[in-house]
Amino acid sequence: MDIQYRSIMPADMQELVRLIRTELIPMSYTVSPDDATVIAGLPDRFRSGATIVASPKNGGKLLGFIHYGQLQGMLHIDMLVVNPQHRRSGIGLKLLKQAEQNGKYARNLMSVLYVDDVNEKARRFYTREGYEPVRHHPELKVTLFTKPL
Repeated sequence: MDIQYRSIMPADMQELVRLIRTELIPMSYTVSPDDATVIAGLPDRFRSGATIVASPKNGGKLLGFIHYGQLQGMLHIDMLVVNPQHRRSGIGLKLLKQAEQNGKYARNLMSVLYVDDVNEKARRFYTREGYEPVRHHPELKVTLFTKPL
C-alpha cells in the first residue's frame, strides 16, 4: 500500500474523532468515551497545533495521525494513534520522526509527552525511540516522558 503523510484536512475530522474515541480515550483514567465536552473540544485542540495524518494515496480511511504543539523550546506530542489494523507497520514511527524533525527545524531542544499508565505498548515504543520517563503523576495515572532533540 502506498502511504502519504500530509497535513490534516477538514474531511479528516470524523475519522480523527473516531480514532481518539476508540484508541486513546479508553486508555485515559480521566476521560470517558462519552465525554461530550472533550469530543466537542477536539476541533479547537487540533487548531492549536499541527497534525500529520497517514492515509492511503488512493484514498480511504486514515491509517494514523500525530498531533503536536511547540511551546518554550519544547515539542509537545499531544496524541499519536495508529489504526490497530496497521500497527507494527512503521506508520507510528514515521509520524513521530516527522514531528520530531519539525520540532528540530523550529529549534525545539526537547520533546515531551505523557503516556497513560495502562498503555504498556506506547511506553515500550517511546522508550525504544529514546524517550525516558521522568515524572509519574499518580493522580492522573500518566507518566511524563522526555527526549532531547
